Amino acid sequence: MKKKLEKFAEFAADVLPHEVAWLQQVQQFQDADNREILETLAYNCHHPRTPVAFRPGIDKRKYSNLMQWVQQRLASIDVDKHLVHLNALDQQIMTDSIAPAEEKALLQAIVRYDKPAFYFVKFYELTLSYQQFLLVRMRFKEHALVAQFVEQQRAAYELSKATFAQLHQATLDITSQYTRNATESRQWEPWLLATFYDDTLDGLNRYFAVVRLTFLYFNYSEFDKLKAVYEALDGLLRQGMFYSRRILFNYYANSVLLHSKFDVLQQAEEFGYLSIKQKNTDHLHYLNNYSAILLRQGKIHEALALMKQSFPSVRHTNNVRNKIGFMAFYIKCLNLNGQPADGEKLADSFLRDNAKEILAHRWHIFFVAYFQALVLQEKYDKLLRACHKHHLLAKEADYRTRPNYVPTLEWYYHISRYVENEIDDDQLVALIGGSGQLHFGNPHKRRLLEDQLNEVKSCIPHLCGRIRSMLLQQGEIV
Repeated sequence: MKKKLEKFAEFAADVLPHEVAWLQQVQQFQDADNREILETLAYNCHHPRTPVAFRPGIDKRKYSNLMQWVQQRLASIDVDKHLVHLNALDQQIMTDSIAPAEEKALLQAIVRYDKPAFYFVKFYELTLSYQQFLLVRMRFKEHALVAQFVEQQRAAYELSKATFAQLHQATLDITSQYTRNATESRQWEPWLLATFYDDTLDGLNRYFAVVRLTFLYFNYSEFDKLKAVYEALDGLLRQGMFYSRRILFNYYANSVLLHSKFDVLQQAEEFGYLSIKQKNTDHLHYLNNYSAILLRQGKIHEALALMKQSFPSVRHTNNVRNKIGFMAFYIKCLNLNGQPADGEKLADSFLRDNAKEILAHRWHIFFVAYFQALVLQEKYDKLLRACHKHHLLAKEADYRTRPNYVPTLEWYYHISRYVENEIDDDQLVALIGGSGQLHFGNPHKRRLLEDQLNEVKSCIPHLCGRIRSMLLQQGEIV
């Protein structure tokens, strides 16, 4: 009994909130024990740190049966499992090896088709292959059914293909702005919103529109608009739409960023905890976001333990962007845990081996963490040398145009110059105050700058009051 309940508890701990929300909608249990088990499972989904025990007095077979029911119901709406099945059917048709039972199920799916599936384009192209398969075998009755579907859905298929192609063009503009700030992407907003809210379109295009809108709204720091989109997406996910665990984890990870922008850190942490439960190719990215939230909440020991535990996985990733982000947060965790010398050592080693990639990708986040380690150790001369060696001032000038920019690196640089007697008190106040004035009217950036000022207070204690006054005046003007 104990082992069985432990097995079920382990299974239940892996169920996600949106999965159990849908299961509660579709369940029709007459048995009170089954309802109790599902309610306990739902409670634990929303309280993962303080779960309640499943009642051992319930027949263990009910736990086993409910576990199978959960797995089967979720599998029935899993769009990624559906894609795997479509690809398998396509291979069987192309190799003349489709089984009668599979063929019967495919014909039924074609005849009963009533709304756009998530992978509708793939399904439609499968029917084109199947149409040829039937025709050469002179199975005219089945061919007529498939041909009717092909003709009825041709316009929807062409629209989906055209939408997908248009999404590619939008992605080029949006990601170019996100990475290099080299173009505008606002012109895509109305079309992307219309695509997402169009329930006559296939799910893949609608979901892709949400992903592009996420980038777009982050480009322009329009988080209220993104919040409205995510509230709509949340409702669809709870109804079992667009369901796969991959999509849910991506939704949770993006919700971390969104809630952090509104400084709703407890909810951001809850989403972050959910996002790192699956070890997929985006795990490092999700881990970086979660660690950042933990740091902002002052949970520096928990963040460092998490980064140390995940450090071995860095060696196995091919995503340079995520690797640099991970190392930057790891260095920052070491710094905040009173180990800036270890942070400096790690930064020196990583920079030596990956300088080209760092300077090409996420140089700003890396050098902010690196410079923090140097400032905490009062190694101002080394900071200035690194800044000049890698031409960071020129890169910083271009970086200022980004919507989410705050002059953290610039402040470290000016303070180092001050301590090394390259500038005087008035110059430092003017430089730091001036660089912060443009951002102090933004509540989110203001909080970041106030945290930064508190961090460097020990370096310039007699000047912090003047700097703060200058920033506050600008904040009132804005």
